[in-house]
Parts: sequence; C-alpha cells; structure tokens
Amino acid sequence: QTYVIGMGDSVANPSSVAALNNMAVLGGGAPTAFLGNDVAKLTTAFQAIVGDIQAKTSAASSVALNSGSFNAGSAIYQAKFNSTDWSGNLLAFPILATGALAAVATWDAATQIKAQNWDTQRNVLTYKPSAGLGLRGIPFRWPVAPGAPTSAELDVGQSTALNLNAAAVNDGNGQARHRYLRGDASQETRNCVACALQFRNRNATPLGDIINSSPYYVGAPNFGYYDDLEPVAYSSFVATYLARTKVIYAGANDGMLHAINAANGNELFAYVPSAVYSGLSKLTDLNYSHRYSVDGSPTVGDVFYNGGWHSLLVSGMRTGAKGLFALDVTNPVNFTEAGAASIVRWEFTDPDMGYVFGNPLIVKTNNGRWSVVVSGGYNTGNASGHAFLFIIDAETGALVRKIDTGAGTAASPNGLSPAAAIDANGDGVADLVYAGDLDGNLWKFDLTLGAVASWGLGNSGLPLFNTAGQSITGRPDITRFPGAGGGYLVVFGTGRYVASADNTDLTAQTEYAVRDKNIGATVTLAQLQQQAIKQVGVGGNGTSYRLTTHAVGPATDGILVGDNAIARANYLATKMGWYMNLPTSGERSVGNARFRGGRVIFTTIIPNVSDPCEYGGNSWLMELDAITGNRFDTPTFDTNGDNNISPADLVGGIIPGGQGGSGGGPGGAGGGIWSDASISGNRNGTTTLEDKYSNTSEGTVQRVRETAGKAGEGRVMWREVR
Repeated sequence: QTYVIGMGDSVANPSSVAALNNMAVLGGGAPTAFLGNDVAKLTTAFQAIVGDIQAKTSAASSVALNSGSFNAGSAIYQAKFNSTDWSGNLLAFPILATGALAAVATWDAATQIKAQNWDTQRNVLTYKPSAGLGLRGIPFRWPVAPGAPTSAELDVGQSTALNLNAAAVNDGNGQARHRYLRGDASQETRNCVACALQFRNRNATPLGDIINSSPYYVGAPNFGYYDDLEPVAYSSFVATYLARTKVIYAGANDGMLHAINAANGNELFAYVPSAVYSGLSKLTDLNYSHRYSVDGSPTVGDVFYNGGWHSLLVSGMRTGAKGLFALDVTNPVNFTEAGAASIVRWEFTDPDMGYVFGNPLIVKTNNGRWSVVVSGGYNTGNASGHAFLFIIDAETGALVRKIDTGAGTAASPNGLSPAAAIDANGDGVADLVYAGDLDGNLWKFDLTLGAVASWGLGNSGLPLFNTAGQSITGRPDITRFPGAGGGYLVVFGTGRYVASADNTDLTAQTEYAVRDKNIGATVTLAQLQQQAIKQVGVGGNGTSYRLTTHAVGPATDGILVGDNAIARANYLATKMGWYMNLPTSGERSVGNARFRGGRVIFTTIIPNVSDPCEYGGNSWLMELDAITGNRFDTPTFDTNGDNNISPADLVGGIIPGGQGGSGGGPGGAGGGIWSDASISGNRNGTTTLEDKYSNTSEGTVQRVRETAGKAGEGRVMWREVR
C-alpha cells in the first residue's frame, strides 16, 4: 500500500492538495495525503504512517458463532493476527437485531491475557509423555530438579528442548524461556535493554498469532444423542452441564491451544502439546521468523467411556507438528493446573501420519467404542508415500485401525484430505467415511461391520471418482440422492492452498457432486451433468453476483445458454451427479463444502499473485441446488441490500448463484479471501432468513443475508420410544 506525503509549495495550493489526496486514495494507504511543510509536520506524518503500517491486521480462520440461530444473545467470535509482531487477537462481537455486527467488540482476549499475571493467574498445562493414561496432564512449570523430575513435572527431554537456543545449542536458559512462554515479559528487549539474555519483544500481548485455527464455541451439550445409545442417558448429561461456563477454544502460534471464557475473554487455561516442544525456544529468538505451532482447528464432541459421558476436544496442528492431541473439556470448573490430569487425555502420532489439516471426526463406531476418525494429512515422510485414514480410540488414544488407500509413491507422495462420515442406517453410529486426496481421488471407506479387521476401502477398493490431476484438499459433504437407485451425493471442490508455491498455481479447478450408488465402479466425468458460470452482474447493493446455468429442467426466471439441457427425470435416472468449472485464473475451492436446506454451499478463493501487498486475494460465495447444481428457482441472495429477499433481488432478470467479496467487480475484487461461512438463522416477519458470516483476509467479517433454503425451521426427525 502506498502512502502519499506532500511537501513544499504544493501544500499551500488547494488543487495540488486535491491531486495528492486522489493519489492517496488510489494508493490505498490512507484516505488522504499527509502534508509536511515543516520538520515537525513531516516527522508527525512519518510517525502516523509507521503506526498505521504496524496496526495492519489480517485474518484467515473461520469465525465461531455461539448459536445456530439468531437470538438476543447471539455473538460472533473472530480470530485475527498482526504480522508486525506476530501477535493474535480473539474478539467477541454482539450480533444486532438486523443481523449486522456491533461496531465495538465486547472483549479482546489479547488484552485480557496480557492483564493476567503470567505466574499466578494463568493456568498453563502440558503433556508428560512418560506418564500413563489419566496421569499425562501436568502443569507447564519448570522442574525443581530438571534432571530428575517428579511424576508431575516436565520430562527430561522437554526441559532439554527449552534449554536449546535457536541455533540448537544448550545454553542453560530453559527456565527463562519457560517463563517467557508463560507470558513473562521481563527478559524482552524493551524491558531489559542492558540484559545479557534478551528475548523477542511482544509489545501487544503474549497471545500469539491465530491464523488457520478456527475458534470453536462450546456451551451446553447439544448433540442430541438418543438416551438408549449408551447405558447412561445422554439427557442426564445435558441436564448436568446445561449451565456450564461457555468457552471458546482456538490454537495459536505461541505454542498453545487457548481456552477463553466466552463471557469476558479471560483465559481459563492454555495447553502446550508435547509435539511442539522442538520449536518452542525459537519463539524467544531476537531474530524470530514466523513459525507455525498449534495452528490446527479444534473440534469438540460428546463421547461415552469409563461409565460416563464426556466432552472431548481433539485437534491437529497443521504444519506446526504431526499428530493429534485430545483434552477432556467436560467441566470448566476443573480448568486449573491442579486439574491438569483430568483434562489432558492423549497425544497420537504414527509414521504414516503427517500434518493434519482438517477437523477430526468424533463418532461412535461399529466396534461399540467411540472413535476419532481422521485423515493422515500431508508430508508424512513415510516410505510408501501413500494416503491413510486413521481410526483412534477416543478414550485411550490407541490406534484402532489404519486404512491404506494404496495411492501415492515415495517419489510423488500423496496425502489424504479432511474426511466426512455418515450414519447409513440411523442407529447413531458412523458407517461410511469419504475423503479426497492430493492426487485427485475421492475415496469411500467402509466401517459398517462390528469387526475392526473388516474396515477398509469401499467401492471395491476403487476411487469413487478421479479428477484427472486436480487435488482435493477440502472436506466433502454428503446427502441422500433422490429417485430410483438412491444412494448418496458427495460434493467437493478442487485446488491446493497448502504450500507457498500453490499461490501461483493457475491450474483450472472444479466443484463436483458425485453420486455413490454402491456399484463398485469409478464414476467418470462423462456421467456427470455440466453446469456453468455464464456471466457476472452487479446487484443493487453494488456487489458482484455470478449468474449460473439451470441445466436440469426449465428455469423460472430468464434464460441463459446452457439452461434446460436435460429433463429432471432423465437426470435423476441416468446421471451420476454434476460439476461446475471455476472460470477465473487461479480460482480454487479449498474450503469445506456443505449441504444445507436443499443447497450446496462452498467458497472459492482467488489468491492475488500480481500484488503481494494485497490482503491475499478475493473470493466467491457460491450457492446452488444441492442435487442438480442448478441456480435456484426463487431469489436467494439479498442483492439490493434491503435485508429482505424478494423478486427485486434478481440481477438482470436472473437469480444469482454466487456472490463476490465486498467491493464489487469480477471476483469480488477488494473483498479479500473469505473463510468458510458460519451460519445463523434469522427471522423477519413470516420469511425465514439466515445470515452467513465469513472472516476475511482483510481482517473484517463479511455478512451475507439470504433465504434459509427449503428446510426452514421445525422438527427434523422423530423416534418412537417404548
């Protein structure tokens, strides 16, 4: 971004000042030029510019909602980061009656953590690898005798790792580094100018940057399990913890997962996984270059083991470390260092497990146990280069089953992307799992039988679909396919945004919806119906909208080339799904696709490769008919900004199928890269609406108002109890 300073005679010339201001607007650095007609004003201008640069913040993770539907207490929790000092923010914004966010945050966890005393007011926990199950959680405290630790102190290897400086030399300063990691600022250069031992400054807060870890909100238990699913009724567990403290969980690149009180932003505890110890000392280095550590997104599920229900948090660490960790977060009353053993459950790694990017699945499996199902991730470093799916016991962290896809080689390693699971027979147990890989294969895994040894690849061991070289890195979603033959429809997008080199990848990418009829064969592209993005129009609110085809059956609005290409009955009887090519150079679909209310929802991103000073790029939020990929038959987006949905929301007589980032222009230029949307139901008179909230790489939260689709509100199932 360019900042403009005017000096000399031009400062006294109104027309020159106006020209300078226009230059400033085009430069994007500030809304007006700075005028420096003497030394003092020039100094002030430079100070203001430097301050503005340092204050630039960005965001990458999704936002968290405290409710799936709008109510008086609804709030958004947004994670952000500042790349000047690699500090983080986690903020709470109330949602107003209009659906818009309040302008001022209720709290900022960065400020709260800075105010908490590093020694007496922060509960920091960690994992002791040498301890047994149930005893592995210990306080993150320096041992009295590091060479001979007690059962509740850091293992020797952990203390040794902290004693190593950035050059991997043991300098004996491990205790000072440990204090720094807990939040002690006494050795930071700004506070210790003459000290022989100096650590990196953290002027803003000890909270590290939160980049890829999406915050996860946990309130009362709400998974809705049947009371006869386990020997203890789930409803009694819900009643016991109905009023438990609401907590936000997010990983940060300060080496910790943070548990934040959703009411006030105070940190309840932080957790340091043992897997990140090798990089902790580098966080203190004066020449620090950004590193990832606890960068994965946590997920929380209710599970049953040891005679009772528990809320279990499981998270990978993305490129911070290979493997997973699990914490029992059932009762926030126990969130103290004294309660460490009751919180910390297990950590897991395996030679065939790499960097886990997606959220693990926490489900009951057909062996009668609760399990964590997770894709093996990327860069495993194993000899085969194959992609793997893991099933891990939720209680113990023991490996239950590892399924090898057989895809990949040592010379060209593969990796399995985030997985999705479904219950095929309605008994509350996961039966089928779907996941894509970097080689473009969509895999089906069969866990339907009780014998663990029988769990393996479905679809006769063949990929359900192959994209012919387009990588699959987002999580798929699954819905039932209507009509004769039934089966499931699996939706997923393609493209990579994993490594730095991916930024400039201009390979054409696609969104696919592939039908699984359980016929044991690989679906081909010719069996799918093509849909297309035909043009871009601008709505009454100045935002760009994509106009897409209605290839299956006649449309109810205007006509585009490609509409009504196949009758609906013929499509349902003969086609195995649909696909839509993404038209913009560099555009890709790397987020998690989602079925909701008869729609498929996905976000595409277009990284900015021409101007590295931009906030990442821009995005499209796409919404299409779930089964056919058609554009909708009734207006969906609020395109004129009146907070309602009506025929006035057509664009050029056509119902839009996608919305660009704010700022208008093709591709939503200026809107930044959008995260996957969080969804909140809203109600306006007799029309059911909903709002989607996306964190953007510009550090803002974007709201999109639209209809709630076909489902609306109401009872979604019933079950006879006798």
